[in-house]
Formats: sequence, C-alpha cells, structure tokens
Amino acid sequence: MELKKRVRDLIIGEDKYIESYGEFKQAMLSGQFALIGMCMCLLYLVFDLAAGAYETTPIFLTTIFFLAISIVIHRQGDHCLANYFLLPTINITVYIFAASESPNTGAFIFFIVNAIAAFAVFNYKQRLLSILFAVFTYFLFVMAYFVDFSILPHRNYDADTLLFFVVVNFTLALPGGMMAVYLLISLNHHNAMQLVENNTLLTKTNTELDRFVYSTSHDLRAPLTSVMGLINITERTENVNDMRRYLGMMKDRIHSLDRFIKDITDYSRNNRLEIRKEKVKLVDLAQEVWESLKFSPEAENINFLIEIPEDVFIESDKSRLQVIISNLISNAVRYHDARKPQQFIRLKYQVNGHVFYIKVEDNGQGISPEYHTKIFDMFYRANEQSKGSGLGLYIVKEALVKLSGSIKLESAPGLGTTFTVRLPR
Repeated sequence: MELKKRVRDLIIGEDKYIESYGEFKQAMLSGQFALIGMCMCLLYLVFDLAAGAYETTPIFLTTIFFLAISIVIHRQGDHCLANYFLLPTINITVYIFAASESPNTGAFIFFIVNAIAAFAVFNYKQRLLSILFAVFTYFLFVMAYFVDFSILPHRNYDADTLLFFVVVNFTLALPGGMMAVYLLISLNHHNAMQLVENNTLLTKTNTELDRFVYSTSHDLRAPLTSVMGLINITERTENVNDMRRYLGMMKDRIHSLDRFIKDITDYSRNNRLEIRKEKVKLVDLAQEVWESLKFSPEAENINFLIEIPEDVFIESDKSRLQVIISNLISNAVRYHDARKPQQFIRLKYQVNGHVFYIKVEDNGQGISPEYHTKIFDMFYRANEQSKGSGLGLYIVKEALVKLSGSIKLESAPGLGTTFTVRLPR
C-alpha cells in the first residue's frame, strides 16, 4: 500500500486529486508506462555498455528525458499533453531499435503494446487520437521491417543472443499489455457498477418521491385545514377566553407546519448540496442547537448536559452535523417523559482510532422494540399522536450516508433512548 501511494504521488503529485475515476486510472497507467519505459531503457543501456556498445547511449538518454517530461506534465495536471510526449517517444524508440535488428529479436511485440496503450490512456472523447497513434505505430512497424533504413548501425546476433532478446522483450512487453487491457476491463466494470448503483438510486428516488408527494400534500394541508376551521369558529365566538384558546391552537398548528417545512428544507439541502468540510468546535455547536430549542414549552424542565471537552474540534460538514444533532435533540425534547421528576438529555463524545462517536442520551418515553427498524423510514410515525413530521430521523440517516457515517439505536419503553452517531475523523 505504501509503494502504491508513492507511485501515485510520483505520477500525480502529493495532495492532488483527480475527480474522475476513469481519468485518474488513465493518468496512472500513462505514468506507469513512462516509469516502465525509463527502467527498460536503463536496463538495456547497462547491457549495451557492458557489451561495449556505446552508440545506443544517446538514444536511451533522450528517451528517458522525454518520458520524465511526460511525468512532470502529469504532475502539473495536463494528462492529455503528457500522452503526447509518452506515445511518440516509446513508438520512435521501438522503431529505432527494431529497424537496426533482426525481426527475430521480437522487438515488434512492443509495437502491439504501444497500439493497445494508445487506446488505454485516452478516453472515449479522445478516441480519434487513439486511432491516429495506433496508425502511427503501424506506420513505424512497416518502416522498421520493410524499408531499408536505420539510424543505428545494423546489429547481428547469434542464435543464443536472439533467443535471449526474445525472452527479455516478451517478458517486458507482456506486463505492459496486461496493464492496458486490465485498465479497460476495470473501467468497464466500474461503469457497469455505476450504472447498477444509479439504477438502484433512481428506483429509491422514485419510491421516495411517490411517498413524498402523498405525505407532503397531506401534512401540509392538515394544519392549514385545521387553522381555517379554527378561524371560522373564532369568527363566530364573542368569548375572549375562547378566542385566546383558539388562537393558541392556531399558533400550535402553524408551529407544526413550520417544523414540517424546515424538515423538507433540510431533506432537500442534504440531497442537493456538496459536502463542505471544516473544523467544528463540538461544544459550541451543541450549545447553539440547544439555544434554539430550550425555550419551547416541552423543554422547560429538561436538564441539558454536555459532556464534551472544550478543546474538542472535529472536521466535518458543519451544516449536516448541525441537522443531525438538532434532530436527535429535538426528538429527545419532543418525546420527554413529563412524569419523571428529573428529566435530562446528555450529549457525549468519544474517539476510537479514526472514528469518533456522538451519543445523544435521554430518559424520556423510550421506543418499543418493534419500531426500532422502522423509525428511520421516510414519514414513519410510531403512532398517530406523534407530533413530528416523520422526516427527522430519515434526514439524520441520509445525512450520515453523505458523511460516510452510521447511527445505532438503544431504547426501551419507560427507560429512555440513546442514539450513537459514528463518523470518520
């Protein structure tokens, strides 16, 4: 894994990111071809120098120079331009040596690898370039074996040396061809998996949309219908106390509608907005959430406990983290147990390696075991008297999916509830 990272950093550059999976794989393959080509040139250079052949030295050094340039260009982010240096360099180098040797050395194998590489390092939109480079490779092959011209002096080898070169050339060319074909297979597999994932997501989205339209129309109309009915009653009464009571009921319905619209907004933003990571002071975030909830009538007798050190900072998407904590705490407030003399909501924090945990614990009404697997479903309410929209915990789950996190529930009726949020550090 360490070697793989070093090769990646050498080709792409440290702390550099390529968003497209296909482009990243193609850039890596192109860079690996350049590195393999440089190693092969060094190997053959040492072999020729040991044999007293010095005329090939400028060719090998020039090839290494241009292959190194292609890697430098990869590090600058212009991967297409890097291929303009890579492919002509390896093709011309193979041509120079193939034209000066017997076809029996097997040097022509590299022409095949170069043609495959032309289709592997360019994407579909650049397919014309792949075809042109493949045609260029074939042209050089014809020039090498059917035209009597050579830059280097023609070299003759005995049968044992020819066999040696065949074995070496095949051994070096085979991995290059395999790498190119493997990339094409892996890209095809990746695209197929992306298609399956997108189809699954589309099915999920369509199902949720049907439920969303049905439930939203009902939950938006219900408070409005109730308010309209209360207005009609209020208009017909002259008793001041009754008017105040009806106005209080209207206010309650409007608050319910406002909470529902807020949940819809959170749901929409979670699906639409990109993840933006920043340093978040967890204590300040928790206090900010509680400040927005503590003045509600339901929170009057609840003791909110933050058991998190002041110096704890986490790197995450602040807006999504706020939605997660806010929904869990507001649920704990909404379903508190007014019969208990000491009501509390406790917020805890724990670190374990590359993972951190946030626990929201309360001694409220609790949740029956038969509902544990359903409460994270869209618009699910455990009972008809539920004051929530049925979206809160679903939004929490979806936000955690975006953040590569998870949530666990521990609860028993009458004892209370603990939600444990798990997120990568």
